[in-house]
Amino acid sequence: MEEKLEKVKLNTLTKESIADIEKETTNIALNLVKEKQAKFKDLGLTINAEFGRFVYGKKYRGREIQVSDCFTEGYHSSIYFSVDYLNGEEFHDGEDGDQGYCIDHLDIWICVSNNLMSKKGDLIEFENEADLRGMILPLIDELYEEATEILQFLSS
Repeated sequence: MEEKLEKVKLNTLTKESIADIEKETTNIALNLVKEKQAKFKDLGLTINAEFGRFVYGKKYRGREIQVSDCFTEGYHSSIYFSVDYLNGEEFHDGEDGDQGYCIDHLDIWICVSNNLMSKKGDLIEFENEADLRGMILPLIDELYEEATEILQFLSS
């Protein structure tokens, strides 16, 4: 499923509103992962979701980045989903590269530019919680299907 990102001008948003959207998206994603966890455990796997922030490709965690940083050009926030074995070992099809890894993501906010001439970014577009759940559930379901296929491949 194609995620919906809407082009926005930075003067139409506050930094706090971006942080609120990031938090809301993360909470809904974590709740959906909890709801679907039993399905993955039946396969001997676990599904994980983690909020991530990047600035120019470098990942930041926790307090390393502040709400005020979300208007930094190159800032990018997403929810990352991954599937692992129950023991924490990475789950993949054994092939080289990360083609066989069971991972996906949902972009939340990307600050495209913040200079005198152009201040804009791309923001996830949803109207309510049900709309946001409708974007996240297909990602989780797709990961389940991929995990099932990988397990079938590994057992053959």
